[in-house]
Amino acid sequence: MSKMAIDIENQYNQKTLSISDNFVNQIICGDCLEIMPTFPKNCIDLVVTSPPYFNIQKKYQRGTGYHYSKDFGEPLYIMEDASQELLRILKDDGSFCLNLGFSYGETGVLRPFYIVKRLIRQGWICIDVIIWHKNNPVPLQGRLTNAFEYIFVFSKSPVWSFKKQINYEHNVWTFPVEARIGTVASFPEELPKKCIEFMSRENDIVLDPFVGSGTTCVVAKKLNRKYIGIDISQECCEVAKRRLSDTKSIIKKRLFDEYK
Repeated sequence: MSKMAIDIENQYNQKTLSISDNFVNQIICGDCLEIMPTFPKNCIDLVVTSPPYFNIQKKYQRGTGYHYSKDFGEPLYIMEDASQELLRILKDDGSFCLNLGFSYGETGVLRPFYIVKRLIRQGWICIDVIIWHKNNPVPLQGRLTNAFEYIFVFSKSPVWSFKKQINYEHNVWTFPVEARIGTVASFPEELPKKCIEFMSRENDIVLDPFVGSGTTCVVAKKLNRKYIGIDISQECCEVAKRRLSDTKSIIKKRLFDEYK
């Protein structure tokens, strides 16, 4: 366990703190596998995340980079460990939205489903599969252009419901890919926006353990939700904090204009 995780854990041993005292509305730079174990049980209302793409960055690997099997993808081997911890900290009526990119690899194109299979073994219930149709995909040569990604929706119980009235909402969502923010990839705000609107209420806590450029937290802030973002990349954390600062300024200006 890292020194950061030990210090946080010691704080809990010294006095009783709710998660809001230390983590809420914060971007935490560190390993989510060391940070999340310090959270109390049943404290998160919604998880929305998109883990690092297969083989994207060496810093997401540990040891040889083949902690599990190659079909799992080197950076994503931590997903199984992370989801086990998410199962503990998610509330019983909470939801877990996992965005996984469709990818071509040496083991075929079913790697997202290998991950889902492992999560189901842990006790997760996969209650829905949403398709994100990208209407501006990056063109490929020699293969069909990859124009969609999955959003798997998990719960801790088969007895589950949306937090908002759903009126003939399709499970195929169409919106474009966002431009990179510097060197950091970003998924479109519309993706977490729909998940947050449908599966949480105002003042609920939304967690993204692989927060990247901070899109999930930015949208949560705009929708009057509390947020927690974690990322192992210092660059990502800096980008996320900057975007949240800009978002707060925009919200303040909007409230000021409405007051006038």
